[in-house]
Amino acid sequence: MKTLTKNLTRTAITVVLVILAFIAVFRVWSFYTESPWTRDARFSADIVAIAPDVSGLIEHVDVHDNQLVKKGQVLFVIDQPRYKEALAEAEADVAYYQAQVEEKRREAARRNRLGVGAVAKEQIDQANNSLQTMEHQLAKARATRDVAKLDLARTVVYAPADGWVTNLNVYAGEFITRGSTSVALVKENSFYVVAYMEETKLDGVRPGYRVEITPLGSNQVLHGSVNSIAAGVTNASSSQDAKGMASVDSNLEWVRLAQRVPVRIQLDKQYGNLFPAGTTATVVVTGKHDRNTENMSFISKFFRRFREFG
Repeated sequence: MKTLTKNLTRTAITVVLVILAFIAVFRVWSFYTESPWTRDARFSADIVAIAPDVSGLIEHVDVHDNQLVKKGQVLFVIDQPRYKEALAEAEADVAYYQAQVEEKRREAARRNRLGVGAVAKEQIDQANNSLQTMEHQLAKARATRDVAKLDLARTVVYAPADGWVTNLNVYAGEFITRGSTSVALVKENSFYVVAYMEETKLDGVRPGYRVEITPLGSNQVLHGSVNSIAAGVTNASSSQDAKGMASVDSNLEWVRLAQRVPVRIQLDKQYGNLFPAGTTATVVVTGKHDRNTENMSFISKFFRRFREFG
């Protein structure tokens, strides 16, 4: 009798464990296939491509690669003597035309005062026209001087914001051209995550929903919220031919890959450059509530372990 009872107990326990395991596997499978999550996510940041507004030889570089700089800090300086000389020449032109305008103004005033009784009308008109021409030349010289001042000021390249200098590709003594990107600046406190969600899982993604982010190669779980969902993506299956007609690729009905849509995620906390822009992560949309303040279910913990080892 005791042996029969033990056998029934073992059988019952085995059946219960099998049922629990089946339920757990089913819930994990449902979570894996239906819940809004993706491994295809990347850290991003606001990046400023810095290019000089003038051309010339680089006198000196005041920063090094991957350095954290502050807004207004000098990055590098371009050939200033040349632009100082250009400014001096422009200021000399302004002084010359200023003197010419004063002389022409006195002459025109004298002839206008004498009138047609003492001076021919043609000479009066000529004096007025000469004054007007010199005033235009003076205005042009002043504009040239202002541009020269601006060029001289822009020989010094400053950091436009707080951030990290990266991909520094300028050196003292080399020639740099106007508009050529020389360095990238990753803005501080501007990091966010872009998760590429499958279209079949977008029903569970809404602005404001809470998100868990697990960086690749790290067990640290970051938290954030959905900021926005892209309004559109490129249609790779359609294009136009030479006549402007739509060209649509053939599609196998039994094999259809879900389109991925970018979802922008705002981080709750900035981590400096601990997770550089461009690195990958796994993103799980947990819903409206912050599960960091709740006890996570067994299934969620199991799925996290599954992602780590998978």
